[in-house]
Amino acid sequence: MRTAATLLTLVVVCTGLAAAPITIVQDHQPLAAIVLPDDASDQLKGACTEMQALTEEATGAQLSIVPAPAAGMVAIHVGPSPDVDAFGLDLGKLDDDGFIIAFPDASNIVILGPTDWGTEFGVYGFLERYVGVRWLLPGPDGTDVPAQGTIEVPNEPVREEPAFFSRLFSGLRGGAQATWARHNRMHGRVKFHHNLLHLFPPDKYLDTHPEFFPVINGERVRPKPGSSGWQPCFTAPGIVDEAIKNIVAYFDEHPEAMSYSLGVNDSSGHCQCANCVARDPGRKNLIGRDHLSDRYFEWANQVVEGVLKVYPDKYFGCLAYSEIFEPPDHVKVHPHIIPYMTYDRMKWIDPDLRAQGEDLTRRWAAMCPTLGWYDYIYGTPYCLPRVWFHHMGDYYRFGHENGVRCLYAEAYPNWGEGPKLYVSLKLQWDPYQDVDELLDEWLERCVGPEGAPLLATYYAHWEDFWTRRILDSAWFTEGGQYLRFSDPGYLADVDPEEIAQCRELLEATVAATRTDKQRARAQLLLRAFEYYEASALSYPRTSVSGKPVDSEDAALAVIRDAGQRMAMAAKRRHLALEVFPSDPVLLHPISIDRSPALNGGGWGAASLWKAYDWVGRSEAVRARVQELADTADSQLVRDQATTILKVAAGTGETLSLNPSFEEGEGAAAASWNPWVKWGVGSMGRTDEEAHEGKFSMLCNGMKRGGPNQVIAPFEPGRYAAVCFVYTPEGQESSGTVELSITPRDAKGANLPATSTTIIPEAGRWQALATGGDIPAQLNGKDVASLMLIAIVNGFEEGEKVYIDDINLFRLGPTAE
Repeated sequence: MRTAATLLTLVVVCTGLAAAPITIVQDHQPLAAIVLPDDASDQLKGACTEMQALTEEATGAQLSIVPAPAAGMVAIHVGPSPDVDAFGLDLGKLDDDGFIIAFPDASNIVILGPTDWGTEFGVYGFLERYVGVRWLLPGPDGTDVPAQGTIEVPNEPVREEPAFFSRLFSGLRGGAQATWARHNRMHGRVKFHHNLLHLFPPDKYLDTHPEFFPVINGERVRPKPGSSGWQPCFTAPGIVDEAIKNIVAYFDEHPEAMSYSLGVNDSSGHCQCANCVARDPGRKNLIGRDHLSDRYFEWANQVVEGVLKVYPDKYFGCLAYSEIFEPPDHVKVHPHIIPYMTYDRMKWIDPDLRAQGEDLTRRWAAMCPTLGWYDYIYGTPYCLPRVWFHHMGDYYRFGHENGVRCLYAEAYPNWGEGPKLYVSLKLQWDPYQDVDELLDEWLERCVGPEGAPLLATYYAHWEDFWTRRILDSAWFTEGGQYLRFSDPGYLADVDPEEIAQCRELLEATVAATRTDKQRARAQLLLRAFEYYEASALSYPRTSVSGKPVDSEDAALAVIRDAGQRMAMAAKRRHLALEVFPSDPVLLHPISIDRSPALNGGGWGAASLWKAYDWVGRSEAVRARVQELADTADSQLVRDQATTILKVAAGTGETLSLNPSFEEGEGAAAASWNPWVKWGVGSMGRTDEEAHEGKFSMLCNGMKRGGPNQVIAPFEPGRYAAVCFVYTPEGQESSGTVELSITPRDAKGANLPATSTTIIPEAGRWQALATGGDIPAQLNGKDVASLMLIAIVNGFEEGEKVYIDDINLFRLGPTAE
């Protein structure tokens, strides 16, 4: 049961004898006109033009837009006017985005909000309620307008306002996406992002007020203009008055602005002077940062109180972030300050994380009457439809019941996720709506009654993946404020069989549609799925299952699979970089080239390298690789096959030192570094077995580790590595060996690697190889060196792995 005590979004229907409905279109003929004063804002003129166009699309009848009521016609008044004033309607304390639809008499309908925004949303509410319009997806095909000859408007007054008064997505691209969101009542009203560098710009204050800047490690910091990594000294003399002066000046220049951001700068850098430190409780917060909220809000409260003396209706957003992650211990937050708590609340599918997050929200609510939530509901750059409709509804309701009134999310949509953002915006207006009813209506309106159950099964599959199965994934992390959206490791948890089933569902959905628009929407979802499909089928699995590549037939099967994977990798890049950018709906706001882990240019290549051992042992295998090098449709496949043949022929500049471990003393091999993770097992040079020469490297009973060598300086180009692996005859193990070329930055941090993993075939020396192009920069960092490493993984006590002849080759420049 919903009550006014638990719900800000109100839909009030008067009781008593129901008045007769008001007919505005009958048998495709207009019986009403839209009344809009000549001096109305462009915002309301645009809304009325949409009402006129969509009503005509539904009925064939055009409602005239007139400045005053027309004789004999029902008047639909939009916004304030002398006529509307005469009706004496009371908006009371209705939120600025709220609206009423009133019926003063049988000849007049009034759509009115406290602001033009509220009135505009009232027009959209009118179209949804009485014309049946739904804005399902961006673009003309995404708007569903049911055909009808007559429109009767029930004479039942409506009063609505949003549960969350500020609702904003970032990452929408193009006019179509922003327009779609606006139709679904998105309206961000609170500023809260990083802003103190603009409130106290260094180029203005460094010389006149150096005391405004932080003392760190005993020295006054002099930030560069526009830079982050520093915060003001919140206890500096005069800093409160200067902030008040600057913010009042901002509102003088922008009187229409509702809010001002007091958001801290990015990347820490808080003052360590004695006055600032004296305000701190001297502990760490939940994310391991110094807890500095008391000093910050003591300053912010004083600033806000000063500004409100001049502008009493303004609000101030800020970020509950980094050192301000937790609420202050002692300082009550001013009611006009709205802290935005930053977190990826999809992670609340983990019960422990949910309990922790809910507790933190309650603690903030105890110190602050109005809260904001900052979320990370990314569509792109995820490579699967990431949906959690019901879980989203759960936490929106919790937030509303615990003081949250503002919502912001980094969305960057991928519209293959279908109803995700639609459901989100509906719940942001009223979180107590039934999620299943919202989904059922969206699905049926999108693809028709026959296609809806098929599409529902498709999205239920992915909702289960992201709310249940993902908890068992190595990709899911408990730490951090958001999930690793630039790491597509979750693709390793997807089976080709389920991808095939999803394609069948979507193809059946297309076939079940009835109208051209339904078919266009279903085809758009299928087209978006092709990217998901190509991602899942090309992604290199991080683990190896099944049998070793121990025969010519097995090697040929590996080549077939690798060719298919690389072809899918090429298709994935083609869709993301060439096809989707020209589509206003399917374009990806975040490019896959932004992150090397998402780039996918080498996906599938690792599988081809698994057949390398047989290139020198089988003419059929070598011929098949040569055929790929000469004739494959994909340039990626041709490049990788050519590289394998070059390595097999001994082409290239050898860079690794002491590759056969012949040089050394005792168990230590010159130029090589031993890595034995967790101290489990042992590693050392041995003469028990050798591929060539006398020595090899023995890894005995190792859970994880291996010999590694750093090669510097680095030159961009095409690289390949080869080693030989031996496990004793009769040894049965599920352990793997991975050969990796790992780029590193100037600080020795690892960057995305090129690698191949195999299960060794017992009783013989087996070649293991990997390769690919390595550019000058990865993840925005210069590559300074390469680490060549053979990693053994998952071997038990007594199980042995011998490694020999580890060579790194530079084969030339990168591919054009």
